[in-house]
Order: sequence, then structure tokens, then C-alpha cells
Amino acid sequence: MGNKKLILLLSILVLGISGCSFLYQSPQPKSESIIDLTTQEEVWKVTQLSGLDENGNEWSTDDMAGEWWLAKTIFTRCPTVCMTMTPNMVLLQEAILEEGLDVKIVSFTVDPDFDTPERMKAYGEGYGASFENWQFITGYSEDEIAEFAGDSFKAPIVKVPEQEDIMHSTRFFLVNREGHVVRMYNGERDFDLAAYIEDLTVLLTNEK
Repeated sequence: MGNKKLILLLSILVLGISGCSFLYQSPQPKSESIIDLTTQEEVWKVTQLSGLDENGNEWSTDDMAGEWWLAKTIFTRCPTVCMTMTPNMVLLQEAILEEGLDVKIVSFTVDPDFDTPERMKAYGEGYGASFENWQFITGYSEDEIAEFAGDSFKAPIVKVPEQEDIMHSTRFFLVNREGHVVRMYNGERDFDLAAYIEDLTVLLTNEK
């Protein structure tokens, strides 16, 4: 075989391998509103937290083992971002249920001294959330939720007493069945419902 034919054959083989490489890669999100954490060297792993759900029942991150779930921080008397984030999560929940995706949702209060289970339940009901796959968690200390959010989601919680506000993340964090945080979705600005549903569908389909 001549050198030119050999070079051409090798080029075709290289192109063929490159062209099929997408079959062996993790699905990549197609929206700027999604941050893919699987491309980072550090694995974000959810740490331990226990509390109470909106019905006053005991809850733990151990209960989420083997589940895909979305986490977000809120507080019921939030005067700012929660008033956008929670309605957006309601829209996302409705789409998740409509598409039959096996994804749970967990909202953690950053104001646990005020947010009793009763207040958390009333808050969810007020926004039209379905408790079918969405839990509202309280029953821990301020220090515990600050440590949990910082360690699990790299998301600081800062009280602003003069404004009667608590600064917290506006992201929705997607956790896989192994307890690893694999995505961050914009929960307030640039909320992209169609992209999130597409991403969730690809991720859940890809694991089968």
C-alpha cells in the first residue's frame, strides 16, 4: 500500500473514532442556565442532615439514597428571591410529573427557628406545590443548615438582620442516585424550563 493510501486510511479511521466518541461521553447540557458539575475534578457529595418534613415526620438525607432529587433553599418569610424561585420550581415540578420523570424535590429552610413544619406546609400549599414528590424540610439548627449547604452545594447562607433577610443560593441543585451533585440550574434569573426537562430526561434515560 502506498504512503498516500495509508495516510488516507488512517485519517478515515481517526475521523470515524472521533465521530462515534459521543456515544461514550456523558450527556452535556445545551443551555447556559445549566452548570455541569460532572466535568470538574472535585466530586460534590451531599453530606448528612436530619430534620422534619412539612407533616412533622422525621426526614434524613439517608432517605434520598438511590433517588434523583432537586434541592433548593428557601424561607417562608423571604421578601425577595424566593418569590420567584418557588413559582419556578412549581413549574418545573409540574413538567416533571407531566413527563413522568422519577425526580424528587426537597426545599430546605434557612430560617429553621421560625419555619415550623406547619409554616412550611402552608408555604408549599400557598404556591400550589404538590406534595406527591416535593418535601419541605426544617427541624435543624441554623448552624446545621449553614454547614450542610456550604459542604454539599458550596452555597453560603448569610443573615442580614437590618433587612430582615437571609442571603442564600438561587440555584436548584440536582443530586444523582449516588448522592453526588451533578448539575446547577438557575432558579431565578434565566430560568430555562425546557432545557431543564430535556437535561433531566437525557440523564435519566442515559442511565438505563
